[in-house]
Amino acid sequence: MQFTPLEGLRDPAVLIGFSGWNDAANAASDLLRHLIDAYPGSDAGSIDDERFYDFQATRPMLHRAADGPWVEWPGVRIRVVNHPDRDLVVMIGPEPNLLWRTFAAELIGHVQRVEPDIVVFLGAMLSDTPHSRPLPVGLYTSDPGVEQRLSIQPNDYTGPTGMIGVASQLMLHARIPAASLWVSVPHYVAAPPNPKAQEALLTELEGVLRVALDHKSIPEEAERWSTAVDQLSQQDPDIAEYIEQLEEARDQEEVQEATGDTIAAELEKFLRRRGHEG
Repeated sequence: MQFTPLEGLRDPAVLIGFSGWNDAANAASDLLRHLIDAYPGSDAGSIDDERFYDFQATRPMLHRAADGPWVEWPGVRIRVVNHPDRDLVVMIGPEPNLLWRTFAAELIGHVQRVEPDIVVFLGAMLSDTPHSRPLPVGLYTSDPGVEQRLSIQPNDYTGPTGMIGVASQLMLHARIPAASLWVSVPHYVAAPPNPKAQEALLTELEGVLRVALDHKSIPEEAERWSTAVDQLSQQDPDIAEYIEQLEEARDQEEVQEATGDTIAAELEKFLRRRGHEG
């Protein structure tokens, strides 16, 4: 474990993403790398203890530079991103293979050094959603205070979980305000990159952080991605028919969601946010 003292941060928020099981099409990791590249910043440490990784499952990467080759070992990189309005502390790396409780404790220690206003975990999951419709994004929390503050739904998931689920629970016990932001990725186009999923996460993240984030070329890349998937799907009648079925199911869900109760709930959410901002 390596770290640099973090001092003088401006209204800091922590963004965390793990590649692997929690990150379909690498959407969350790619978005965090986009934010690192979009703004000035500085490295603030890492969690790279070799006990956390099985190097046969999570391989080191060999790179080459002008002064020769070098090996990048698996680990979580910690970087301060200096957004004009607030500092973002980004923690990104592969999900650990081993010693999860020890890893999570170290992660919590790094987060506590930041004293963040909010911690946001970013994730992506494969689902039966069509690429031709807006990709669903859900914001969840197990913290009643965060639930009320952001007017979001409580996390009622039960079942297998990844490091995001484990670390989220530890955040709750440590009284660190945290939420997780998940995008649904079409399972039939699971290969990275998926700029449309990145764009969906980025747009929702702006609302959580209350800042405008640099989208750069992501919208254009998302449009090209959608066009390419359209063209490929039309070459196979079975795939095209399957996507049409997904579209019909999604459209029906949207009609059912647009009920009076849903509209009233959205209005209440809007008024609560206005009251919080005021």
